[in-house]
Amino acid sequence: MNISRQSGKVVFPVFILIFLGLSIYLYLPHGQSQQNGRNMQPTKVLAHTVTNDQRAVTVEGIGSSRANQAIYIKSAQNDYIDSIHFDDGEHVKAGQLLVQLRDKEEQLRVAELQANLSEVKRQLDRLTELARSQATAKSLLEEQRAKYEATQAQLEAAKTKLAEMKVSAPFAGILGKRMVSKGAFVSTSTEITSLDDISVIKVDFNVPEKYLAQLSMGMNVTARSDAYPDRTFTGTVTHVSSRIDMATRSVPISASFTNKDNMLRPGMLLNTALELKTYEALLVPEKAIIPRQNKHFVFKIVDGIAQQVEVKVDKRYDGWVGISSGLQSGDQVVTEGIIKIRNGSPVNAQENDQ
Repeated sequence: MNISRQSGKVVFPVFILIFLGLSIYLYLPHGQSQQNGRNMQPTKVLAHTVTNDQRAVTVEGIGSSRANQAIYIKSAQNDYIDSIHFDDGEHVKAGQLLVQLRDKEEQLRVAELQANLSEVKRQLDRLTELARSQATAKSLLEEQRAKYEATQAQLEAAKTKLAEMKVSAPFAGILGKRMVSKGAFVSTSTEITSLDDISVIKVDFNVPEKYLAQLSMGMNVTARSDAYPDRTFTGTVTHVSSRIDMATRSVPISASFTNKDNMLRPGMLLNTALELKTYEALLVPEKAIIPRQNKHFVFKIVDGIAQQVEVKVDKRYDGWVGISSGLQSGDQVVTEGIIKIRNGSPVNAQENDQ
């Protein structure tokens, strides 16, 4: 019994000493300094430098494209085709001959009237000389003058009909499929081919009625097509309808796009964005914003330390946020790595180009 109590007296002080030693080690300043040193290692983050930038305020829509000018080529006269001077899909100039109809009869008619006009003119000149010496009646002179003018008019009509035996392109553009052949009889209703002027493409789309007061001619419009996912086309508003579509309560708009490379074609479906105005503000990436209830915060980097600051969000634009207060131009904010840091954390920031 005495030995047991003595053993217990020896073991108990040793346990107390071990406990006190561990506590002193953990709470000594030297130990605290080592622990903080481990936590003070800079955290790698991506950052963005805040700048005063501009963004376009746009309203989006879906539009359909059409050619600047588009017609079906037809003949003004009924006759047989003598020759064809174009191929499918050919680029033609204004006035270029496309189809020649048989015009032998019209040529002869013009030659006949030219001969008649020469004879009538000679008779008119003779009577004019006689009238000066009062050797002929004035009525005969007037009758001959009327005959001359009538023959002249007949000749002009014959020349017009002769010219209409040639079917030419009224404007420059791209021809469609040839729908006639040599020797075929064509009437004034026969479609010979189509002709499209696509040097300028017009896009028709609608915008909501509430934007009516902001619409004007010449406003910038951008368009994108699924056929060219990496290409953006830029045009201007060339027509604002005077009427509101009662079914959709929207305003029909037309915009013109220069189409030098002929990438746009009539009938394409395009996603349009009409630029209403330009918004200027301090812009930061949306992923830098930390929402908390009805407030917003960002981590601003000051001398390598992340400081949490409250900001006031104004507007959002396609992944960007306009800041009205809380930041200044040139401030650097954390965009990636936010969940790894806290207020006062040292950071190793790498600029994130966006």
